[in-house]
Amino acid sequence: MSLIFFPIETERMSLIPATVKLYLLELHDRPAFASNLNAYVPAEWPPDQITPDVIEEFIGRMRAKDRKMWSFYWLLHRKASELPVLIGSGGFLAHETGTLEIGYSILSGYQNKGYATEAVRSMIQWALSSLKEDCIIANTYPHLKASVRVLEKNGFHFKGNGKEEGTITYEFRREN
Repeated sequence: MSLIFFPIETERMSLIPATVKLYLLELHDRPAFASNLNAYVPAEWPPDQITPDVIEEFIGRMRAKDRKMWSFYWLLHRKASELPVLIGSGGFLAHETGTLEIGYSILSGYQNKGYATEAVRSMIQWALSSLKEDCIIANTYPHLKASVRVLEKNGFHFKGNGKEEGTITYEFRREN
């Protein structure tokens, strides 16, 4: 499947498609990473969940013959005279079963301000139109109340225990 990527614009952010080049720069050349994003990258970047091993896994999935991952960097718009700031990231994994799973993370200083809800809403709309998906799942931990709220605000419904120990699964289905 060949897709055309472009920034997804929300009210307060631009979601920039991640590329292998950007991931490699994120791992090995932070100034070039910021320059290529045309954004300010805070010292606390990346969020805790996004380790170098996770980024290497993302690179492998993106290089796979039949691409199984699409992801975005979230750039918060600021004053016209300032660079946008990198605050989060998210994307989709396509499982062998055909299930599409959404994931996202945001820097702690930007949590509880509606950014994740806004970005996830836009990513779902993108997946519905570009990937033609009718069902998307998300896995989280029950103690991550803010993550659960993001999912529920975006129309996900609790489905039960997740595959990984201690996780729960939510599901979004396109309304016909």
